[in-house]
Amino acid sequence: MNEQAISLLQQILDQQQKQTGLLEQIATQNQALIEALADEQGADPDELSLTYLDGSPCL
Repeated sequence: MNEQAISLLQQILDQQQKQTGLLEQIATQNQALIEALADEQGADPDELSLTYLDGSPCL
């Protein structure tokens, strides 16, 4: 491979590594949000839900 191709591949790799880091951050923050919401509601996992996830009532 020539130097230009190697340089471009290195740039792509660098960007993919940055993207992976950001996705890991998002996943960590989402997990924290889910845990906070679960703690806030104090829901009993065995209790039947009165609404669907979109908020509409269960029939």
